[in-house]
Amino acid sequence: MDKQKNIILFLGSAYNSNVDDVVNFEKSQNRKFRTAILTSKEIDLNEKPPKQKGMEERFDFILRCDTKDVKEIKRALKPIKNEILLVFCYFESWMLLYARLVKLLPGVNMPTAKALRICNSKFEMRKKFIKYYPEITPKFMLINESQKAEEIAKKIGFPCITKPLSLTKSRLVIRSNDTEELRDNLNKTFKKTNEIYKRVHSESIPQVLAEEYMKGDMYSIDAYVSPKGKMYLTPIVRVVTGKDIGINDFFNYYRSTPAAISINEEKKARLVAIKSLKSAGPTAITVHIELMRIINGKWKIVELQTRPGGYRNEMLKLSYGIKHYENDFLNRMGRKPIIPQKVISYTAVFEIFPEKEGKLIAIRGIEKMKKLKSFLRYEQAKNIGDMCGYSRDGYTYVLQVVLNHKNKKVFYEDLVDIKRIIKIQVK
Repeated sequence: MDKQKNIILFLGSAYNSNVDDVVNFEKSQNRKFRTAILTSKEIDLNEKPPKQKGMEERFDFILRCDTKDVKEIKRALKPIKNEILLVFCYFESWMLLYARLVKLLPGVNMPTAKALRICNSKFEMRKKFIKYYPEITPKFMLINESQKAEEIAKKIGFPCITKPLSLTKSRLVIRSNDTEELRDNLNKTFKKTNEIYKRVHSESIPQVLAEEYMKGDMYSIDAYVSPKGKMYLTPIVRVVTGKDIGINDFFNYYRSTPAAISINEEKKARLVAIKSLKSAGPTAITVHIELMRIINGKWKIVELQTRPGGYRNEMLKLSYGIKHYENDFLNRMGRKPIIPQKVISYTAVFEIFPEKEGKLIAIRGIEKMKKLKSFLRYEQAKNIGDMCGYSRDGYTYVLQVVLNHKNKKVFYEDLVDIKRIIKIQVK
């Protein structure tokens, strides 16, 4: 570790918890770090992401510039360039900025610009899978607004999935069962894609991918890839989607650890995850990999992203004692992450959506939910009067709920009760 460098640089946006992780890492390493953020002139750090009041005061350096202009980026970085130890980017919309920094900071361990661009495009990612391990990917094709539904049907078949290349949380991921439905869904997708890309400040060109629909059980794994390419995988996580509970949407209804899966199947999943990493080639970073065990027993990759998975730091710490973000720091420095495997408790994180689009008028069941033995915390992401709806229509969740308990039976009873207790009402 370079003792002369002590600045940890974030790109685009950051959560208060990200700065908290730096503070915790200081304590574990018994040394002082400074924090900086490089972002655009238009971003209000107290509002992006939401509910981050006082965020600007937490950074030692705030660097603002036109993040698409390399000369401006160089100028902004000049005062701190030689003191930067690590660079973090936790949002897909800023990954192209991350790629630009690679050549500007040659002494910092980072993925290659090529790997970042591959991992930020579901299309480029799948092309790499086809080249190296075709068995891990479904059929796919890049489509545009002029594409006829009949062309897509001929190549992909039905049912099929359409989704934007660089959006998260299943936004605008839509299933089509026939040509007419596909035509209607494409009109909806292209209409909303441009608006959402602009809202999240994504630099990526709005593009849409069509894929073969995969039916099965969904899981995810985070992996630390060292600067030299060595891979360390965390325990697998079960992902239950809206589809799994009878809702016509692909949002992640809940994630749970440990995953109820056999040792043999987890080995297969880990092998497929490693193949995806070898194909895309990221190094010196933590990668989030989504997988599916389809009904014929084969494992396929849904996608991978060059960031930790959602809620993964909290879930892995509660269920295994794994310090996920600390491992992320250590791995980028070329040090081996610490990954305990023993289960110490059961954890689930819910993202709850309404069953139809409309203005939020009430959330029923909060007080009853708080009395569950496994209840840990909740966060309301929408206010009364806000528009809300399905992820497939571009909305994010209304309510986030975390359950945790050491007793397996108690935990799974409460897991089932959440759907019965919580009711989101819209008008």
